[in-house]
Amino acid sequence: WNADGALEYVGRADFQVKIRGQRIELGEIENLLLAQPSVHDAVVSAQPTPHGPQLVAYVVAEAQQALSSDVLKSALAQTLPAFMVPAHVVVLALMPRNANGKLDRKALPAPSLEERVFEAPQGEREEVLAELWQSLLKVEQVGRHDNFFELGGHSLLATRLLSRIRERLGVSIPLAQAFEATTVAAQAALIDTLQGQTLTLDRLDALDELMNELEESN
Repeated sequence: WNADGALEYVGRADFQVKIRGQRIELGEIENLLLAQPSVHDAVVSAQPTPHGPQLVAYVVAEAQQALSSDVLKSALAQTLPAFMVPAHVVVLALMPRNANGKLDRKALPAPSLEERVFEAPQGEREEVLAELWQSLLKVEQVGRHDNFFELGGHSLLATRLLSRIRERLGVSIPLAQAFEATTVAAQAALIDTLQGQTLTLDRLDALDELMNELEESN
């Protein structure tokens, strides 16, 4: 009851979780996933991992549709704060249900953490990125094809990583794009693209200034 004597509904406790000090409404994330045209069903849960509890989204595709975890994460990052974007997206054929037809959350599978063959970073840019990852993730070794989230990264660490990339390399990466470029190699390629776009814009600005000066001199 509030101060005015009215009953306020704050949501069911089993649909709220607290991860790294942040209280998260799972239903809000689920609704945004269900709003994606390729998603038929969606459930979000906090699952234990070797790196602590992480948000995991379970999705079922619409008929004849394919789902990409990176695309879904990117879509969520457009709307949600970083700490509410799931670290993992698991695509299921069907949601597990009990004898009464209700969702069986306990039967949801743990996210699969793929083992990758280590390949050392290539070039100075990848080496800098690997160094930043090691510092943030507290790991001894980072390969160019390792996945940021599978090494224990989460949305808040991703925002810190982007801040350090901006400081070290002078490039601002949008958070949504960071959820698509989840390996050192992919991030290095993205930085190349963004720097190329910045260089083109700088040249256009310089040309525009030159044209203005010529017009004024005439």
